[in-house]
Amino acid sequence: MSIASPRFNYEDEKQREAECREAMKDQFLDRVSSKDMYAIHQEAIQAGWGLPEVERAIDALVLEKAKESGKDLPC
Repeated sequence: MSIASPRFNYEDEKQREAECREAMKDQFLDRVSSKDMYAIHQEAIQAGWGLPEVERAIDALVLEKAKESGKDLPC
């Protein structure tokens, strides 16, 4: 399965961002260990971080890792 291309008409950036995540989800989950992500997620929750904070941090860290690779990002 390949990642779907974006549409050209979005109501706002949040909608485009959500669609991008959805388009990348299957490929990402096939390539990244869910067990490892979950362990890090749980450790952060147990340390006292809130769920929304942890989710945003994971998103940002994935983006940072992608940028480190020097590749163009799809969104």
